[in-house]
Amino acid sequence: MPSFEKKLMYQEIVKEFEKSPYAFISNLNGISVLDISVARRSLESASGRSLMVKHAMARKIFAQFNVAGAEKYLSGSVVITFGDKDPQEISKRLVDFSKTNEKWKPAGVIFEGQVYGEDFVKQLAKLPSRKELLTQLVLRMNSPIQGFANVLGALTRNLVVALEEVRKKKAAAGAAS
Repeated sequence: MPSFEKKLMYQEIVKEFEKSPYAFISNLNGISVLDISVARRSLESASGRSLMVKHAMARKIFAQFNVAGAEKYLSGSVVITFGDKDPQEISKRLVDFSKTNEKWKPAGVIFEGQVYGEDFVKQLAKLPSRKELLTQLVLRMNSPIQGFANVLGALTRNLVVALEEVRKKKAAAGAAS
């Protein structure tokens, strides 16, 4: 019979799985509590929550949510990072942290009901964030409008310059006669 604490933990993890569209699975072996705290603080602003999960509980949850293939990423201590914002931001932070601490390894991600491996997490980290993509879109949409405004401005400037030249010639012709 599972203890009360285990039931609560299970319910909490199930609740996170239900409300999060993706969950990153990271393996850590021999990492200090201080390093785990640093990683969690780094992930706080980008992710919803990071939880250390026991293998048996993770297997039950994966079975409940029909996530086949996620069990192969359970080795050593396991941290599952849930998110509902930009998955690129979380994957960037996980990959960056794994570069500075070789004991932390992003193993995979459960993304829209599918399981992807470490390579997918690294590729996801290379993608620009939603904010960067929107900035690029606005700049590209603004470029033709700016070009049109510049053309109209150049036409009016050229007209003013031509009229000024005509005025100078008439003034010079009037002074000569």
